[in-house]
Amino acid sequence: MNHIKNQHNFSSLTMKMWNIEVLKLENEILEQQLTIQPALIILMMGEASLERVDRTIQMSKDVVYFCPANTTFGISGKNAGSVSVVIIYFGWYKESEMSSRNQLEEVNVATVLHNIYDFTLSSADRLNLICRSIYDHSQSDEDFKRWRAQIEFQELLYEMLSSISLQSPSEKKQGLDQTREYIDNHYSDDLTIEQLASIADLSPKYYMDIFKKTYGQSAMEYLAQVRMNKAKQLMLGSQRIVREVAHTVGYKDEFYFSRKFKKEFGLSPSAYIKKRKNKIAIYGSSSLLGYLIPLHVIPYAAPLHPKWSRYYYNFLGPDIPIHLDAYRLNHNKIANLERLQLSQPELIICSPGLEAWERERLLQIAPVYQLPSDCEGWQNQLRWLAHLLDKHEEAEQWIAAFRTKLKSLGCGGDSLGKTQGSQTLLTARLHHHELISHRNLGMREVLFENLGFLAPPLLDNYSADVTLTVKEIKKIDADYMLLLVRQDSETLQYWRQLQSSPDWMTIPAVREGKFHLLSSYPWREYSPMALEQMVEQTPKFFSGNCP
Repeated sequence: MNHIKNQHNFSSLTMKMWNIEVLKLENEILEQQLTIQPALIILMMGEASLERVDRTIQMSKDVVYFCPANTTFGISGKNAGSVSVVIIYFGWYKESEMSSRNQLEEVNVATVLHNIYDFTLSSADRLNLICRSIYDHSQSDEDFKRWRAQIEFQELLYEMLSSISLQSPSEKKQGLDQTREYIDNHYSDDLTIEQLASIADLSPKYYMDIFKKTYGQSAMEYLAQVRMNKAKQLMLGSQRIVREVAHTVGYKDEFYFSRKFKKEFGLSPSAYIKKRKNKIAIYGSSSLLGYLIPLHVIPYAAPLHPKWSRYYYNFLGPDIPIHLDAYRLNHNKIANLERLQLSQPELIICSPGLEAWERERLLQIAPVYQLPSDCEGWQNQLRWLAHLLDKHEEAEQWIAAFRTKLKSLGCGGDSLGKTQGSQTLLTARLHHHELISHRNLGMREVLFENLGFLAPPLLDNYSADVTLTVKEIKKIDADYMLLLVRQDSETLQYWRQLQSSPDWMTIPAVREGKFHLLSSYPWREYSPMALEQMVEQTPKFFSGNCP
């Protein structure tokens, strides 16, 4: 393990396991969540895929998967059936060089692990046994056994590091992931299965079989997908003719490229360019996409992330050439502004509330148009945007279709308030260890104005959100309760403890099956698309067409 020792003095490091969870998914998906602390993920039972940020891989039972702090991950079962995974949250610490009192400071775990994210151990059975023992001892009432869990966790870390002791990080990198990255970077080359299999150090036949089994498509299908998506970006981002685009992405025959493009996207390359001739960029919130989609407008640049804007990421990702960073409400503003500068959009549509320096910088790139504030309502916002983009007919058609959808639920018209006048609904959110009453604009409009629910009397006097205890929720005694749980590791850990507690289970709405969880999208967003999906989701929370 010489290459590790040369960089880190392990005897000076302190390892701490903060929490271990065993999650059982029955035909379910663990949505992408933010992990505040570094995490290890191990598949114990079943078949599942792990999604880390924007990469999805098939999990193996002899591999420990590492997720750095402040990144996202999600898990989905490959086939119907049970999936069991262990998630361990931990940290590494060292003595502070700035303190003479032997204080500890946190170490970047990713650098300690040489930015390796997958550790293949010698035995899946032994890995399973270690994880079960760590979990069992960590749950013991005896302090001595919980201490043993910490020791066993360090043993797991030792075995992970030992698994790479005879290899360089580049040699350890899994062959399939390496070839997929090679395709991403060399899609214009004349790639063959034999060449890719050689990179993975596998026989061509085995490579073809294992690639398709792992990623759900063949290596050549993946290559074609990368080429087509890159072609769309080139056609929208430059003045290149179709022949140049075809050659750039690896097709020598432009006519074959055109046929393949039309088969994939339903439009010829020239028709696609004509349809997407305007280079519109959106800046700030990805919720602006919820206004453009009803107008049948796809922007050239937009903030996208597989967790914070998952619906738009999956729905529009390949059609938007420039993906701005949407990590945690657009933290990386400078980098996004630089990307916009390079993309040279014709106009920029942004969210309300820009800082002065942001607006000044945006104006140096292209004309800037700011969506009116939410208080004007989504219909006025949509009509404003339709006027800007000359899409009046599309806006009115969408608004009319939305009203029809409301009425189709049996909840439309002037009788809404009368229909639901006797039903009370508590909407709340869970953030870390706090339960907070919560009625955002979308909830107010769909649940309380359109569907006619009433806020519980004990909350009528509060115009803002208020913190609640479980006892106070019991006292409120709402007919129904809907809850938004923040998707981060700390909040989710507390939520798993809370929902199994006796106090929680005796809340009337919970006991009577009138409690439901809300997903982040659409319920945290205020946009035409989000409201439409709220209306579509609502019937499943209540009995009949309307609650």
